[in-house]
Amino acid sequence: MFKILDITKDNLIAFKVKGKIEKADYDKLTPLLEKTEREFDTRKLYVEIEEIGGIEPAALWEDFKLYFLHVKNFEKVAIVGQGDAIEKVTKLTQPFVSGEIRFFEEKEASDAKGWIQE
Repeated sequence: MFKILDITKDNLIAFKVKGKIEKADYDKLTPLLEKTEREFDTRKLYVEIEEIGGIEPAALWEDFKLYFLHVKNFEKVAIVGQGDAIEKVTKLTQPFVSGEIRFFEEKEASDAKGWIQE
């Protein structure tokens, strides 16, 4: 499930991932991304990954589409999570994101929010 976070405003989109990821999660995230693309030249993305309890196949397809259609023109991307796997995935995505992408441990969430809002 994706939960849009309160710090979402202007060109900053922030959400938390917790539990099973479903297509409905992308149905609410994609319009928000499209809106910020129309309104701002560059955008910022903040993602807190609390836990991923699986992803349904339709959601995986939406994830691929979202990634390839909406990763351009990101000024900054902050990924907050726990574990080497999330950090490694963050590093692997760097070549595909136009701006700076940084990984923060869960205990550094306030630092991540400060950095993304600069």
